[in-house]
Amino acid sequence: MLQTERRGGVLDVVLDRPEAYNSINPELRDALVNVFDNAEEDNVRAIVLRGNGRGFCSGADLKAAGPSKPGVATMQRMRMNTQKLIRSFLDCPIPIVSAVHGVAAGIGLTLSLGADLCIASDDAKFTPAFVQRAIVPDGGIAFWMPRLIGMARTKEFLMKGESWPAAKAAELGLISQTVPADNLVETAQETAESLAQMPTVTLSLLKQMLAQSFDTDLVTSLHAERAAQGLSAITDDAAEGTKSFIEKRPAVFTGR
Repeated sequence: MLQTERRGGVLDVVLDRPEAYNSINPELRDALVNVFDNAEEDNVRAIVLRGNGRGFCSGADLKAAGPSKPGVATMQRMRMNTQKLIRSFLDCPIPIVSAVHGVAAGIGLTLSLGADLCIASDDAKFTPAFVQRAIVPDGGIAFWMPRLIGMARTKEFLMKGESWPAAKAAELGLISQTVPADNLVETAQETAESLAQMPTVTLSLLKQMLAQSFDTDLVTSLHAERAAQGLSAITDDAAEGTKSFIEKRPAVFTGR
């Protein structure tokens, strides 16, 4: 249900439950957590996350949740397990490019929009699908979406539960770009390959700084910036960046 293929420094990760619109069941959730948690140790330098079949991800697999009205303890366990996946995904130090086609709903919203770069086909649709099932949105959406598009737009999206097409998501700055469906995978892989050529330690520190900027002040952010610059300055890639600039040639970064 999760296919992975390594191409140089890029790991292609494919949700492969097309019969269930790639909905997330416990097995798929755990497999994804394993990928995100171990990517750095496996020397992966960029990840492409996409879905097989007619859509990206339709959200949590409600059939795997068991009874139609599970107890409080069961629901709490489900939510904690979902948050385990989200933390693993958002905390992954490796750049993640999501390639979204068809539907991205529920937890699929965070796995698509929460990627470092989200590239969507022109037929993609982003659907909250929470309130219609009398479920409060998960995946950290209530935290990060107002910071991206404002409170009014977020309330419109989550409360009305209507699908937003890729063009609207791009207009609001939720995704990086839209492309024709036939070019989606190729564009996402080319983007990931370009990120894999970058100084990945620096990218990791940048991801951390940007994530923390949501909930900090300027002074704290400047302290974090100073610490991150100190760490990046002692990498081999920093030395290569300076040397290549002096020698007027393209830099060759190794991720160290």
